[in-house]
Amino acid sequence: MGEFRRTSTRDDSSGYAFVLLVYGLYIARFFTAITLLVGVIVAYVLRGSASGLLRAHLDWLIRLFWWDVGMLVLSGVLFGGCFFIEPPGSSGWGQLVFLVPIVVFLIWNVVMLISLVFGLRELMRDRPPVGSRFGGGGS
Repeated sequence: MGEFRRTSTRDDSSGYAFVLLVYGLYIARFFTAITLLVGVIVAYVLRGSASGLLRAHLDWLIRLFWWDVGMLVLSGVLFGGCFFIEPPGSSGWGQLVFLVPIVVFLIWNVVMLISLVFGLRELMRDRPPVGSRFGGGGS
């Protein structure tokens, strides 16, 4: 794990504000999906010049983006697979299989929201994101 500087992240006010902006764009993803894409582009641009806590938060946000993409693909594949098990318009027990991708998608969205809220809380406390404390610290 990398070392984090002990000074406040607010010492670099423009970097801090941009990381807050990225968190805001990620949270807005629950209302409009395009903000997540804008957020990850901003995170990639900022990551090159960021260091310490700001870099850890940007790495965390970028990792969350790729997990989000993976979970959306998984949900889509599961949903597509449901059509082979039970075609639309038919009735039977197979219709319950359609709940699997929906439940996976809903659970992931709850996990994503909790991750963003906890990450934002840690940024405001001048601490690294929670994920970096469990071996996902950064590049």
